[in-house]
Amino acid sequence: MELPKEEYTYVEENGSRITYCTMRQKALHTIGLNSCHVGRRLYTRHGKKYYKPYRNYFCGRDKDLDKLVEAGYMECLTEIKHGEKTCTYWFNRIGLDWMSKQLGIHIYDEEN
Repeated sequence: MELPKEEYTYVEENGSRITYCTMRQKALHTIGLNSCHVGRRLYTRHGKKYYKPYRNYFCGRDKDLDKLVEAGYMECLTEIKHGEKTCTYWFNRIGLDWMSKQLGIHIYDEEN
């Protein structure tokens, strides 16, 4: 399984441009790699890039993230909140290693 190269896809419908998030954007968002905290958490040492996530979770239901759970890269906790089924997703160590290879960045565990 590979992450798409784009974070977003754009579709024209009825004269409107609609933006959809790809699996890449959702995975990056899960560990906070596409936010304002990147500057102080992403660094280069001896020519290699490293990233220490400040979070590792995504709340809601998502078909793309369900595929990552099925592949063994993420875990999911399903709960019923306000009568609606919701999930909290997070990357396990296998998933963080997979993302590291996909992005060419060593990703630490957020707890280490």
